[in-house]
Parts: sequence; structure tokens; C-alpha cells
Amino acid sequence: MRIYDINPNDDTIINPKGRPAPIDPMRRTPRIPQGATISKPPTTSEHEAARWSHERWEVVPDWRGHVYWTEDGQRHEITELGIEPPEDALNEAPPMPLSDLAEQKRREINTARDTELVKGLPYEIAGEQDVVQTRPQDQINLLGLRAKAEAAREEGITEQVMKFRGQKNVTRYLTPNDMYALTTAALAHIEEIYDHSWERKDAIKVALEAEDRDGIEAVEWNGNQP
Repeated sequence: MRIYDINPNDDTIINPKGRPAPIDPMRRTPRIPQGATISKPPTTSEHEAARWSHERWEVVPDWRGHVYWTEDGQRHEITELGIEPPEDALNEAPPMPLSDLAEQKRREINTARDTELVKGLPYEIAGEQDVVQTRPQDQINLLGLRAKAEAAREEGITEQVMKFRGQKNVTRYLTPNDMYALTTAALAHIEEIYDHSWERKDAIKVALEAEDRDGIEAVEWNGNQP
């Protein structure tokens, strides 16, 4: 006599082929242990399982472990017997909506822009290599220093009377002409970074209006834009 063991966790068949029934040591006859049956389970196909229910076997959907996506981009995993993926389920994540993709790209460009601003402008200050800081909080200071340098030049001052501290945090004294040149170069560097950013954001906008997914994805900080 063959018996078929029932999984105590989900009532499914453990081994569809079954096994020989153990022999009762006293009676010397086959016995049916608890959690087993002599009823042979039905044959099942892919994504089906035989489950013991109300003293009989039934065939139920078995998609456990299956992952699918819905149109809204939500990921789902089936973990229980008897549950099937919906008819409109997707086997892979749907593409991101174009508006979301464009916004993601704009954020990437903003991050790259801010990184470049933090790097600053390598510059020789009073004969020593340093970096002029060009972070947003530095830009007002640069404008103020250039205005002071311009006023000092108009007054005819040529001595090294203007203080400046670069990234190395060393105080150096510059002439008004040198300060004007330094701040002008730094502000031009900042403007170039923003222009670089705006060109890419314009390219994103054009691609979005044209519903051009590849065009949006192609926009990169270091890439050449049309």
C-alpha cells in the first residue's frame, strides 16, 4: 500500500509519487500515519498544485514565487496558493512615464551642476595655485568683491590691498586689477556651468514635448546636446 504525505504548512502533496506505507510493528500490517492519505493526488500541470481539502484532493493555482507588475509600476509577488496574476499583469516593470523620466533627468542635471559648482575654479592666486570656490553661497561674495575691485580701480589704487581666501583657506592680498580678473573669471566659470545645465534641461524639454523617450534618456551632463 502506498501513502501520500500532506504538507502540514499548506496541505499540498509532499511527494506526488508517494511512498510505501510503514508497517505496524505489532500487527505487522501497513498503517496510515497522521498527515498522510492513501488517496492518490491528481496530476497537475505548471502553476498548479494538489491540495488536501475536506478529505479529498483538489487542484488549485500555484503561482507562489511569481513576480509581476501592474500598469502603475507596482511590483507584486504571489506568496499564497490559489492566487493567480491578473490578466493585465506584466512580466517586467513598465517603462517610467515620460514626465517622471524627464523629472528624474532634470534632478540628475541639477546634481551634476551642483557638483561642478562645489569643485570651484582652479586659479593662480598671488603666485600660488589654489581654487576659487564657486558654491551658491560664494557667488554673492564674488559679486561684492568684483564691485569693490572695480571701484578701487577707478580710484587708481594699484597696491595689493584686497584680501582673498581660496579653498586652501590662506589669506592673500591682491591688487584691484588682480581681484577684478579673479572674480570675473570665477563668475564666468559659474555662468558657464549654468549655461551647460540649461542646455541640457532645454534638450529634456524638447524631447519630452516630442514624446521621445530615447532622447530624454540620452541627455547626460558630459554629453553633447543638440
